[in-house]
Amino acid sequence: MKFSFQTCVIVLFASLIGVASCKKLDDEPDVGEVSLVSRLYISFRDYQPNSSSIKNLFIVDPADTNNLDNIYQYLSPTKGGGAVIFDPNAKAIFQASEGSIAQDTFIQRISLDNDAYGIPGNASALGYTGFRNVRGLAYYTYAQQVGNTGSSVTNFLLAATGGNMLYAVSRPEGKGGSTGGSKIIDKQISLGKIVPTSLTLLQGNTADKNDKLLLVGFESDGTSKGNGFAVFTLLKQELIDRPRDTIVAESRFVPTLKVYVQGKTGLGAVSYAPNKKLFAVATTEKEVLFFRNPKELFTGTGEKTVRPDYVIGGSATGLEEPTGVAIDDRIENGKFLYISDTKNRKISRFKLEDQGNTAPELTKTYGTMTPNYIFLDARERPNF
Repeated sequence: MKFSFQTCVIVLFASLIGVASCKKLDDEPDVGEVSLVSRLYISFRDYQPNSSSIKNLFIVDPADTNNLDNIYQYLSPTKGGGAVIFDPNAKAIFQASEGSIAQDTFIQRISLDNDAYGIPGNASALGYTGFRNVRGLAYYTYAQQVGNTGSSVTNFLLAATGGNMLYAVSRPEGKGGSTGGSKIIDKQISLGKIVPTSLTLLQGNTADKNDKLLLVGFESDGTSKGNGFAVFTLLKQELIDRPRDTIVAESRFVPTLKVYVQGKTGLGAVSYAPNKKLFAVATTEKEVLFFRNPKELFTGTGEKTVRPDYVIGGSATGLEEPTGVAIDDRIENGKFLYISDTKNRKISRFKLEDQGNTAPELTKTYGTMTPNYIFLDARERPNF
């Protein structure tokens, strides 16, 4: 059988069309396909009243390729982006205002229309007068058995503020649009003389997913011992076992352990990576501190004074005022850590093994925007 040249061209063209039509334009993962997630959320400090031109929340997706250019820009109602987190259980981004640019008493809950795509949807506001100057956010999930086959999950959004308070909002997904007032708050916990600089949850008993330790970084705790961290073990007791006690005095919520960082000041945002057995904290001293074996570091009672195992800092790093840090904690694919800097307005990506005065593997600026807090959503085998 013979074919003319024209026939071959037509067949080839039709074949190409057929192949191209099989490609999903939105890169939707096939059912059962393993799709890695590496999304860097950047909360920008910039704010201008009555302006829709400043998109103060960027999502870099993916963040672990050879550039940080693939971004989704989002106009958040936050008046100057501060602390930001994402939780796959909530399928939502939570972004607070730092409070230094404009007075803002709202935390924005931004749902993802589809977790597989990572595209944010509408924002709803969680309003309360105490949400000024939020220093850290965390998302706590408590699951319990109901009967023989059922289960019940209670979610809490936690916020630590410069007013020496810890606030807990249960089921925040159902409280969007609140205009403020005590109804939105389930717990107001006094931290006493502790002035928070960060907030995160640590793994407690690995056999019990509900067992979480609350870690609050502080710039002062009423003593002259310096900056450090306070470890609280009574989170479940206050949120789950005592749901009716809405106001908790500092005498009832006492840290089990205080860890002072010797010779270091200006502690800021943190990143906790249990798989990599690493804990990092940004400082205003042009460096980021790293501690190995955080489980051992934050275990015990009383007080201890420690030094970082190593730092990333020095002229080669380009760091001037690091504000946020995020470690890729994936066991197989976690290779990088990210640092935001409000002074040089850069996002710097370092290799996970980098130490000392080392140049970043990659840097990125986004025009004149000022990156503030960052959060990395890195999942090895996400369940979409």
